Amino acid sequence: MPYDYQLVSGTVLILLGLVGVTNAMVEKRSPLFGMIGTLAGIGLVIWAWFLSGQTLTSSDLTSAVYRMLAEWK
Repeated sequence: MPYDYQLVSGTVLILLGLVGVTNAMVEKRSPLFGMIGTLAGIGLVIWAWFLSGQTLTSSDLTSAVYRMLAEWK
């Protein structure tokens, strides 16, 4: 599928960005880099949504991960 890389990397960036924002708030630092990562991840997921023909479901993420793992083998 043409959107596997965008969907998986966008999801990973969103998760890491949210962890970064939470960590920055706990340590009373600026959450700027975490927010930038989260926004970049959201942009990648939106790009994957456009590439898929605007029909993404939650099962598409797991399928994309499995396809990427099979290709990496």
